[in-house]
Amino acid sequence: MEPPVLSFYGTQPVPLPSRFGSLKKRLVTGRESAIQASWGRLLAALRDEVKHIEKEGSGLIPSLDFTDIDDAAKVVPFNAQLKRHGIGVIRGVVPSADASRWVEETKKYLETKHEYKPPPAQDPTCFDFFWTPAQVRSRAHPNVLQAQRFAMSLWNTNNDDRLATRFPITYADRIRIESFSNGHLTVNGAAQPTHEDSLIAAAAATSSAQIAQVDNGSLERWEQDGYGRGGLYDAIWKGDWESYDAWDPAGRVNATSDLYNGAGACSMMRLFQGILALTVVEPGMIRLLPSPKLSTAYFLLRPFFTAKEGPPEQGAGSEEWNAYLDASNWTLEKEQSTIIHGAVPGHAQRVTAAWHPHLQLDKSLVTPPTLQAGDYIIWHPDQPYQFSNTNYRGTSRPQTSSSSGGGGPASDMTSMLVYTPAAPLTQTNALFLARQRKAFLRGHPGPDFDSTGTGLGSEAPHTGRLGEKDIREVGGEEGLQAMGLAPWNIGAAGTSTSSRGSHKHGRSPKGKKDVGADSMDVDADADADADVPSRSSSRDSRSSSASSGTHAQAEVVRLANIILFPDRYDFYMPTRASSPVPSRERNERERERERERDRDRGNKERENKDRDKDRDKGRIEINKPIEAS
Repeated sequence: MEPPVLSFYGTQPVPLPSRFGSLKKRLVTGRESAIQASWGRLLAALRDEVKHIEKEGSGLIPSLDFTDIDDAAKVVPFNAQLKRHGIGVIRGVVPSADASRWVEETKKYLETKHEYKPPPAQDPTCFDFFWTPAQVRSRAHPNVLQAQRFAMSLWNTNNDDRLATRFPITYADRIRIESFSNGHLTVNGAAQPTHEDSLIAAAAATSSAQIAQVDNGSLERWEQDGYGRGGLYDAIWKGDWESYDAWDPAGRVNATSDLYNGAGACSMMRLFQGILALTVVEPGMIRLLPSPKLSTAYFLLRPFFTAKEGPPEQGAGSEEWNAYLDASNWTLEKEQSTIIHGAVPGHAQRVTAAWHPHLQLDKSLVTPPTLQAGDYIIWHPDQPYQFSNTNYRGTSRPQTSSSSGGGGPASDMTSMLVYTPAAPLTQTNALFLARQRKAFLRGHPGPDFDSTGTGLGSEAPHTGRLGEKDIREVGGEEGLQAMGLAPWNIGAAGTSTSSRGSHKHGRSPKGKKDVGADSMDVDADADADADVPSRSSSRDSRSSSASSGTHAQAEVVRLANIILFPDRYDFYMPTRASSPVPSRERNERERERERERDRDRGNKERENKDRDKDRDKGRIEINKPIEAS
């Protein structure tokens, strides 16, 4: 009888159905020696990495002013640090005046509707709201879209990658709102009991209080039908984690990150998770592990190994712990168990100090520097992170201009963060965007948070709910495209469309000019010839510029337009039998080509008959007797 999956947390990892034991065995069979050796190298690298993180702390997180995203001298070191540690802060993306206005507008919006889906008791600041003014306006804001485009351009994309990072699209995620009144946490005006951090509280039963989360699936990372579809982690499974490129998106394009339709599990391919701060966020509200490559390799390989000697008792000295963590104490399981540490169906991946001891979460999780209103922090989609459910965990709370006029004590204050991941346009993302667009128009929760399709927690009755017109006013054509409300175009030069310059909404990158609408429709030139290097060619041909159009990108845009606007874009393949229901115009072209072929066949038959007559005539002339003169 299969063990039921009843609880995610506990003193022991959750056993999974027997097929997961078979899955683990398939991943390591024939590679046991290589994987065992790679594990030893990985633990040695992690030991040095944790020391480095503990020493440098928040200094590992680079920051860049939004006005400098076109300044190569500043982008190059930012890019190097971002790729090394997986985290970055873009300062001043949204003007603080806009952020403050959105906060006040959102507070009024929420006050008009008192029936809502309450947040869980252990995490009372994370709300299942998706279409508040702060969320809708920030997602469509041209500076936010430009910052996302810039960030995604730093990935190691190739010309044949089936994604378009130059067209960021919206993922409707939740919002974190923390309101304090006279020192008490309030939700929609009602006082709430103060809880420990949701993640920490959930792990209280384990031997350690440290636990972090990794988004974009859990079990899917080991499953063939999940991330195995694109071979994303193949190097790790082969015992060569050093060759794993955490910044190559190719293996993520066709991956399925939500095989179990879990509530809150992300179905969209995201290149960055991120939050936009609409108020000041002090260090301590979020902590991240700044080592995307090593941490990923570790939590993927951890389920295949077991310790010869268990962990020492609580309070043991460093010598006992070092002996426990040493590679000589860990061996590859001879018979793979059904346990995948921190992973159960339909939930995000968790890493804990008890189940992933080599990460040393008490030392490796770092806090970003203070975020000001309008700052945007991003991190790699495989990166472990931990949220506190309360901001400002120190002994004093900062002042807030939105609640106390900027001068008095912050007895009444509101902290607001909008989850704002960066997602590129892909065919799969376009399919999700079609569902999300319907949810937006109906006021229903985002599709990943409404797995039953019932619209539970609908915002439809809210007074002041924003619509398509509001998105156009904030972000123009580009804002509409990000929500799947307008089709994409691509020009011969590969520039993206934008009907409004970002300078109208605040600061612009230095030297950045407005980009006009493109004149060439993708649907018209998708079949144009292009020199596209194969993936087997050198990765030096990759392009990090958002302005370099490729045939693959054009095809992605063409398919996205067909998916989202089928009444405006005909679906066809470049073959004679491409369309089961051809359009009248295409049908007429087919008939005309058939008539031309018939004429050609007729002409050839007449030519053949004429040649036959000429040959016959020639034979007669040759055989005719010569008359005497």
